[in-house]
Amino acid sequence: MGRRSDPEVSLVGKVHLRCVPFVDGDYDQGGAYWGGGCGTMPLFCAWDDDGHIHYLRTASRDGAKYWLRSCNSGITFYR
Repeated sequence: MGRRSDPEVSLVGKVHLRCVPFVDGDYDQGGAYWGGGCGTMPLFCAWDDDGHIHYLRTASRDGAKYWLRSCNSGITFYR
Protein backbone atom coordinates (compact mmCIF):
# COMPACT_ATOMS: atom_id res chain seq x y z
CA MET A 1 0.00 0.00 0.00
CA GLY A 2 1.24 3.48 -0.72
CA ARG A 3 4.77 4.09 -1.87
CA ARG A 4 8.28 4.02 -0.41
CA SER A 5 8.91 6.94 1.94
CA ASP A 6 12.26 7.80 3.52
CA PRO A 7 12.27 9.27 7.04
CA GLU A 8 11.52 13.00 6.89
CA VAL A 9 14.93 13.73 8.43
CA SER A 10 16.68 12.43 5.29
CA LEU A 11 15.87 15.45 3.08
CA VAL A 12 18.78 17.76 2.22
CA GLY A 13 19.36 20.91 0.18
CA LYS A 14 16.63 22.18 -2.08
CA VAL A 15 13.39 20.19 -1.88
CA HIS A 16 10.52 19.74 -4.34
CA LEU A 17 7.07 19.65 -2.73
CA ARG A 18 3.72 18.90 -4.32
CA CYS A 19 0.27 17.77 -3.40
CA VAL A 20 -0.41 14.24 -4.69
CA PRO A 21 -3.49 14.15 -6.92
CA PHE A 22 -5.92 11.30 -6.29
CA VAL A 23 -8.07 9.22 -8.63
CA ASP A 24 -11.24 7.72 -7.14
CA GLY A 25 -10.50 9.31 -3.76
CA ASP A 26 -8.00 6.86 -2.24
CA TYR A 27 -5.57 6.02 -5.08
CA ASP A 28 -2.80 8.10 -6.66
CA GLN A 29 -2.42 8.33 -10.43
CA GLY A 30 -0.04 5.34 -10.43
CA GLY A 31 -2.58 3.14 -8.65
CA ALA A 32 -1.07 3.11 -5.14
CA TYR A 33 -3.66 2.98 -2.37
CA TRP A 34 -3.38 5.65 0.34
CA GLY A 35 -6.63 5.30 2.22
CA GLY A 36 -8.74 8.32 2.87
CA GLY A 37 -12.35 9.06 3.18
CA CYS A 38 -14.23 12.06 4.41
CA GLY A 39 -12.04 14.44 6.39
CA THR A 40 -8.68 12.94 5.37
CA MET A 41 -5.98 15.59 4.96
CA PRO A 42 -4.24 16.06 1.61
CA LEU A 43 -1.15 13.98 0.85
CA PHE A 44 2.09 15.78 -0.01
CA CYS A 45 5.25 14.39 -1.57
CA ALA A 46 8.66 15.96 -0.87
CA TRP A 47 11.88 14.90 -2.60
CA ASP A 48 15.41 16.21 -2.90
CA ASP A 49 18.06 16.00 -5.62
CA ASP A 50 19.78 13.11 -3.80
CA GLY A 51 16.75 10.89 -4.38
CA HIS A 52 15.29 10.99 -0.86
CA ILE A 53 11.50 11.04 -0.89
CA HIS A 54 8.99 11.55 1.89
CA TYR A 55 5.18 11.51 1.93
CA LEU A 56 3.15 13.28 4.60
CA ARG A 57 -0.42 14.30 5.26
CA THR A 58 -1.11 17.84 6.35
CA ALA A 59 -3.79 20.45 5.78
CA SER A 60 -1.76 22.68 3.43
CA ARG A 61 1.47 23.18 1.50
CA ASP A 62 2.57 25.71 4.13
CA GLY A 63 1.89 23.12 6.83
CA ALA A 64 4.02 20.57 4.96
CA LYS A 65 6.86 23.09 4.62
CA TYR A 66 6.67 23.91 8.33
CA TRP A 67 6.80 20.24 9.36
CA LEU A 68 9.63 19.36 6.97
CA ARG A 69 11.72 22.38 8.06
CA SER A 70 11.25 21.43 11.71
CA CYS A 71 12.83 18.03 10.95
CA ASN A 72 15.44 19.11 8.39
CA SER A 73 17.46 22.19 9.25
CA GLY A 74 18.67 24.18 6.28
CA ILE A 75 16.36 22.85 3.57
CA THR A 76 14.75 25.22 1.09
CA PHE A 77 11.95 24.63 -1.38
CA TYR A 78 11.55 24.97 -5.12
CA ARG A 79 8.48 27.00 -6.01
